[in-house]
Amino acid sequence: MNTSSSAVVRRKKIGLASVSAVSTLALVGGIVAGLAGPATAAPASAAAFTAPMCEGTQTSVNYPYADDMVIDGVRLDYYNAGNVVPLYYNNDQRSPAPICGVRDVPEASGPQSEWMYCTDMKEETCDEISPDGEPGYSDDGQFNVVGPTLPVGGNDRLTQEQELLISYLIQNPHPFTPGGVADDSTAQNRANRQLLIWCVSDKDYLEETNAVVDCDADLGPAEQARILGIMDVTPALSISLTDPASGTLASGGKASFTVSTNMYGKPLTVSAPAGATLELCDPNATVQLTGNNLVVTGEGNDPTDVALCVTSPGAGAVKVSVSGAPSSFESIHWNNAGAECQVFATFNTVTPAKLQGDATVTFDAAPTTTPSTTVPTTTPGAPTTTPSTTVPTTTTKPNVIIPIIPIIPVIPGVPVAPAPTTVAVPTPRVVTQTTPKAPTGERPTSIDGGAADETAGPHVGIAIAGLGLIGLATCGAIAVRRRRS
Repeated sequence: MNTSSSAVVRRKKIGLASVSAVSTLALVGGIVAGLAGPATAAPASAAAFTAPMCEGTQTSVNYPYADDMVIDGVRLDYYNAGNVVPLYYNNDQRSPAPICGVRDVPEASGPQSEWMYCTDMKEETCDEISPDGEPGYSDDGQFNVVGPTLPVGGNDRLTQEQELLISYLIQNPHPFTPGGVADDSTAQNRANRQLLIWCVSDKDYLEETNAVVDCDADLGPAEQARILGIMDVTPALSISLTDPASGTLASGGKASFTVSTNMYGKPLTVSAPAGATLELCDPNATVQLTGNNLVVTGEGNDPTDVALCVTSPGAGAVKVSVSGAPSSFESIHWNNAGAECQVFATFNTVTPAKLQGDATVTFDAAPTTTPSTTVPTTTPGAPTTTPSTTVPTTTTKPNVIIPIIPIIPVIPGVPVAPAPTTVAVPTPRVVTQTTPKAPTGERPTSIDGGAADETAGPHVGIAIAGLGLIGLATCGAIAVRRRRS
């Protein structure tokens, strides 16, 4: 083990001890909001790398320690084996849990850091690092080494319904009494989320403590039934063209598509080519369409049909698509490092496989009116025939003057009078017909379609500001104590 790794252990223990000693005071240094930054991708072999921070990490002068983020030695071996590696605990003296961990996600092409929530309130977190770089936990001054934090199929002591409830709580923000929110955005909100998870996994034990949380108000029977109605289903999503049945519609018409889904309460994305307009054919309280986001209200396995109306200003094919990521049991990773260790529930930060479908309608172009033109018929290769014009010579027609020239006999020696000037007969104008040019101009354009230091154990005093929580717990997430009778 190198010197820097040993220093990490020493500094980490000092930091956790200070939290234990001054649990009602803020950590040294101003706490600022920090977002997950880019990480250096871990190589396939043994080179160390720096892990990214978890969402909403609130940093301070010594938190998290820079070396806590370096994955090397034994931790790198565990990481390269595909296991999650704990990094640091929730930065809040009132609630160290959950734990930030990093793992390799092939779909994301590199390390992904995510919050790991306790589902065994009385068990060890096993997130500390020994001077030799091995993970484990401290108990009465003795460091106990554990193995890697391995993926498991779930928490054996929980029912499938409990696991589904926890899965939902980790993936979705939830109200927290009084007037709070349970999500990953801040340390306090993560503490709220941890308490709600314990309402599911450890309700009886939690209610014996001074924890300020109202499990019945936030997660009573009705709310649990609502959540299970969303989670305990086989997700379904499809779209089909309803009208016109032929798939072709006259320009300027309105096509209707049917979206069928049981992905209730989840935002679905509907899309169409630029210029096309999407709207609900039959707006009602169970369906909301905001921009391209469609949300359907309901419960159970039976899908609900939603009619979408589509118009397009131009001609061509218009493809309408719908997609959405379901809340599914498989979206949760469960991890455990040993029998005495916590089973963590961790949300998969890589977007799960989406359900999607599409359907297409074709808008016909508006008919174009072209003036009719008669073109003289000619025989190929024959000389062009010019229409002949006959000038009448004996029939007098209006406006045509035929002069009469008198015949005067010629007498020798007698002067001959000059003949009168002949007036030319006007010839009618001959019009030569030509083929008219085709109409010009633009055509219509088609639309293309932790974690507290376990050495604190029962010695760590923790309080939730504004909630009045003080107590003890080996999980380190909200240390609590039993009420005395």
